[in-house]
Amino acid sequence: MTSLVSDLFGVNVTIKGAYSLRDKVIGLFVLTRPALSLLSPINAASAAVLALGGYPPLLTCILGFICVALAAGGINTFNDFVDRERDKTVWPGRPIPSKRVSAGHALALALALFAGALVISWFFFNQNSYVNFTVLALAILLGGGYSMFFRDKVGYLSLPPINGLIYLGGWTAFAPETLFTSFLPWFLFLHGLVWQAAHIMVYSPVHPVSKSEGKLRTEKKALFFVPTPRLAAVLGMAFLVLTVAMNVLLPFLTPLGPVYLSVVALSSVFALIATAAFLKDLRSREKGIKAFASVSLLRLGISGAILLDVLLLIG
Repeated sequence: MTSLVSDLFGVNVTIKGAYSLRDKVIGLFVLTRPALSLLSPINAASAAVLALGGYPPLLTCILGFICVALAAGGINTFNDFVDRERDKTVWPGRPIPSKRVSAGHALALALALFAGALVISWFFFNQNSYVNFTVLALAILLGGGYSMFFRDKVGYLSLPPINGLIYLGGWTAFAPETLFTSFLPWFLFLHGLVWQAAHIMVYSPVHPVSKSEGKLRTEKKALFFVPTPRLAAVLGMAFLVLTVAMNVLLPFLTPLGPVYLSVVALSSVFALIATAAFLKDLRSREKGIKAFASVSLLRLGISGAILLDVLLLIG
């Protein structure tokens, strides 16, 4: 079991001269970043149930989950394809640099996942308007553009608007006609955007840093400038505080009860404490990873609490 977990998450992977079929299959799976690819459908579903005011039939839920997971997995796989040369140094245990998966097979997998997501959206979630398909296609194009261009030329903060499209996608799967007549889908878009900004900026100082003009700088730009690790962490905390404020505002825009409030309150406090501890000790990679994980769990808490609260309200 320990060996399987290590293989799946790319931890302590042994680089070999030749790999078995099992190694190669697991390598393909790892490319999709399973944990992140499964979080995206949960986030989209939280917007979907608010748009619908309840839950769709089980088969529709399953198809929606698969659709978003395929798109997210494709974006993650394409990211590894683009980063294949960089990862030889930074992440040599990843599937492509370790040669468990060839670059060609990784690109083919990404394209197949994109195609699968778009086909499901086209046939099951368009309601003759093609809005959902358009949002999904835009997310895929911009997600690929982030890996190829935006991340290096613009910076990490070019990702949050792309992440926000996850929530618009969930909304338009069931209420596309209200996309431009309701404030709620755009609040959810901004909520996801602000959370992603906190998420990625908190994680930025954990990456390798270099010295420039007598100051330590993060590996990547924030938004057209390369911040110091402290400034990156401060920006992460600022976006986190804004995320918590939006958590409080959400129940005023849509009916959410004590389950949402209690889960979100606990996960918000945990994220704020962990991030504050990292701000006090930026040299601690362990505290940085803990802060990043706490902000990840906050998003899971928000979306999970919405799903649970809506389920209890309609029950």
